[in-house]
Amino acid sequence: MEKYQPKIEIEPLPKDISLEFASMSVMKFLDFLDTLEEEPSLAIVADWKDESTAIRLKAFVEEGFGYGQKRSAIIRATREQKSKAENAFYSGVKWEEVKK
Repeated sequence: MEKYQPKIEIEPLPKDISLEFASMSVMKFLDFLDTLEEEPSLAIVADWKDESTAIRLKAFVEEGFGYGQKRSAIIRATREQKSKAENAFYSGVKWEEVKK
């Protein structure tokens, strides 16, 4: 009798686009995202600069569903900074605490 061997599928690592997020203007970054439609998953890790960083990451995560992409985002911020954009963290952006 043959033993059942479950098939284990390994998901590829998401494409890290952190550098592009940090260095491109909003419009250039959006154009860049359009070139990545075929990528199954994307990830960004960013340092807090201001509230707009968190808002942009929130939009990035949420818009991935429309493209059928898995998207993840982590923002490095202090507790005080995080409190300025709590809504972004409720939508799937993860928080990595940075000590002052």
